[in-house]
Amino acid sequence: MRIKGDQTYLDEYGRTCHAGELFTGEVEEVADNGHTELLGTYCSGIEHGRQQEWWPDGTKRAEGVAIMGAAVGEWRYWHANGRPSEVVVFDENGREMSRKRWNAVGELIMDHVTRRA
Repeated sequence: MRIKGDQTYLDEYGRTCHAGELFTGEVEEVADNGHTELLGTYCSGIEHGRQQEWWPDGTKRAEGVAIMGAAVGEWRYWHANGRPSEVVVFDENGREMSRKRWNAVGELIMDHVTRRA
């Protein structure tokens, strides 16, 4: 099931709910111009699955996967001009392993290994 973000609310524990229940499915946020800005997947009110964001013009902003609320694997971020802004790698438990960051003209400004596998 896919619903609009304005059909959800957070319970006292910060979990996403819809119609009085913890939500399982996709939540979509749409900009005034009709472009999707956010598409998140949830299980029992917690981010679980693919998470995506776009800039208002439709350019990709971020994407990654969450497992029961923890970011896992490779998360990618982009500047509004479409150039990569950051790549962060998380292990299966959501611990950051590495991070690379670029400025808006594409120059690498950070290359950091947080943990070794």
